[in-house]
Amino acid sequence: MADQSSIKPNTADFNLKEISPSIGARTATSHGGITSATDLVETTLFLYMRIVRAEDLPTISGRNTRGPYVEVRVGALKTTTMCFTGNSNPEWNQVFALEISRIQEPTLEILVKDKIPRYGDILGKLSFAISEIPTRVPTDSSLAPQWYWLEDQKGTGLGKLMLSIWIGTQADAAFPEARHLESGMVNAYDVLNTHSQIYLSPRIWCLRVDLIQAQDLVDEDIAGNSEVFVQATLGSLTFRSKLVNKNEGNPKWNEDMLFAVLEPFDQHLFLSVEQGTMNNHRSIGKCSIPLKNADRRLDGAPSDAKWHNLERPDNITVVENNVRAIINSRLNMRLSLDGGYHLFDEDPCFSSDLNPTVKRLWRSNIGTFELGILNASGLPAMKGGNRTDAYCVAKYGPKWVRTRTIVDSLNPKWNEQYSWDVYDPCTFITIAVFDNGYLHEVQGDHIAMDAKIGKVRINLSEMKTNRIYAYFFPLTELHPSGLKKMGEIQLAFRFCCPKMGNLLNIYRMPKLPRLHFSNPLSRTQLSGLRKQTIMLLSSRMSKTEPAWRREVVSYMLDSHERLWSMRRGRADFERIKAVMSGFVALHTQYNQICEWKNPTSSRIVCLIICVLILVPRIMLPGIFFCLILDIIIQYLKSPSLLSHVDLQVSQVNAVSLDELEEEFDPIPSKFEDRIIRLRYDRLRIILGRLSAEMGKLATKVEKLQSCVTWQDPIATLIFMVLCLISGIVTLITPIQLIIWLCFMYLLIHPLFRSPIPTLFENWVSRMPSKLDSMI
Repeated sequence: MADQSSIKPNTADFNLKEISPSIGARTATSHGGITSATDLVETTLFLYMRIVRAEDLPTISGRNTRGPYVEVRVGALKTTTMCFTGNSNPEWNQVFALEISRIQEPTLEILVKDKIPRYGDILGKLSFAISEIPTRVPTDSSLAPQWYWLEDQKGTGLGKLMLSIWIGTQADAAFPEARHLESGMVNAYDVLNTHSQIYLSPRIWCLRVDLIQAQDLVDEDIAGNSEVFVQATLGSLTFRSKLVNKNEGNPKWNEDMLFAVLEPFDQHLFLSVEQGTMNNHRSIGKCSIPLKNADRRLDGAPSDAKWHNLERPDNITVVENNVRAIINSRLNMRLSLDGGYHLFDEDPCFSSDLNPTVKRLWRSNIGTFELGILNASGLPAMKGGNRTDAYCVAKYGPKWVRTRTIVDSLNPKWNEQYSWDVYDPCTFITIAVFDNGYLHEVQGDHIAMDAKIGKVRINLSEMKTNRIYAYFFPLTELHPSGLKKMGEIQLAFRFCCPKMGNLLNIYRMPKLPRLHFSNPLSRTQLSGLRKQTIMLLSSRMSKTEPAWRREVVSYMLDSHERLWSMRRGRADFERIKAVMSGFVALHTQYNQICEWKNPTSSRIVCLIICVLILVPRIMLPGIFFCLILDIIIQYLKSPSLLSHVDLQVSQVNAVSLDELEEEFDPIPSKFEDRIIRLRYDRLRIILGRLSAEMGKLATKVEKLQSCVTWQDPIATLIFMVLCLISGIVTLITPIQLIIWLCFMYLLIHPLFRSPIPTLFENWVSRMPSKLDSMI
């Protein structure tokens, strides 16, 4: 079996580090809103070159004698446009960019080359002094391209080239589509996969199929009222209803089946009534319903039930009184597209969006979240040759953003800024770093994937509005060998909220849309819809250009099912202990006061009780003022940094290698029986302890409940008489005196205490409980 020893303590620094990057924004803003497109990033200058087209290039008689393309060169850095074979007037319309800080040569060279050379591969060239190139600020319009005459090596004019050259920042409109010269080693056809992109998730509706009943079902081959069920198929998904009795051809289900469907509704729902068992059945009626015909509803009002004719697969007829009659079987159901639900794609614990599907039901926008993705450092090599081609993905709500890929760098610098509308502050934004696998797509029979490097989540509710936060976040990944630090990412962000009234109003509203409460879905239904939603998003976004990898979507949405593990169980147990520690400490303090271990504290408590009894009206104000005092004390202790990975809470350093291996073990397990048996025995021991403690608590509560349930008639009768006597006594006795007597009894000095349990404890210990009925 794997090593049972705990993992060695990780010496890597997983702490959050506050930084002060040289960004353009102030540390705080008095009004919400974006002031510039480079507010939260370091302004970087780029040399832009837009190659539009060429005309009148020299030609040679013959077919396919020219393959013109353009090469842009600055010192050792160079890249090329696409090649158009047999075209003397090619049109490229491509943009190239180069960071000014990487330029070490004073001249920019643009060469028009021929892929099919005969008398030399250079058709013409241009040279520009970089110091004379104009600078364009983001507020200006785009620079118009101009015609330039090309010269060959002898200085003779050979055709002309239309282009524009300028110096701008990453806020330039041409930046997202620009090909960077440092990515010149990337194939020209794969360059699109290195660009910055913004994507929007498609709208996903909940399709509710409410099966009611069928009518006039007939089957000549199977006698009697055998069982039937309905099989519903939409795309690649198939659901089955429960088995019901045929009931002489009129079965009833009254059952819902839920599908997640994408807009536009161009699919058909196929329904088939099957007779037999789940494993051995045959169709006795089918129908097809276009989704566009389904009712769209925004509230919980049921849609109209409709009858749908079923087609017999073999046109079976029924013979009665020597007359062959064709039976028209029908299926009655309600079909609706519910747009009032929010279908979770992310883990509901870390959701970035809580709005329903239909946009007109969305709440008002309360502000804007702005994110500056600055750089990363210390990334691991994900490819051979100590190479990583890193890009960053951020998702909030339906908007996904993807930075450009920095080719062959373990310390990439992106300096890109994005913004999102915020509808609820109690949401999370997810930022992850990946290695671009498109640049090395096929390696033999192995298809490269976008490898995950690390992920960061930011809780908007922890942030102060209109304040800029800048941190180095550690990128972490949990592996079977332990927690690994995969580098750090530098982020600057802020939550701008122009009207605090709108923000405060959100806290009085329910988190989920109204339909989740008026017509709630079960936990199983929500989980099933989430799995379908993730599948649909992965399928749709893999068809975009450039396409999203399925592993990227899966990682961003946390699509893996959260299974129980020793580490998570231990972490939850420690969290429970931490929550209950306050009550335990209070109970300990209470016992010490009652037992007079600290006479001064006991006397003070007695004095406070006497004051409260004499002046009872100050009791509630005193409680509230104590709470206010505690809130003030907690504010002085409030953390200065946002929450992030906590190794102690996660129990990463306390877990053994075998437990981590078990956490990554799929279902069914891949290990042999001996290892599984050892893990099962360990699980039984730990859960046995937990079960015993929970059983003790349940037994105490059941004994208290049995005082009024007549399980012990004598005890219940005594309890009823005591309640009667207590009611009469409390009716004629001042409440202050009763409270004073109770507390004086609890605070009786140890000299007057008896080691024998009290009357109440003896009585409750004799009460019956459900433990008496257990085997």
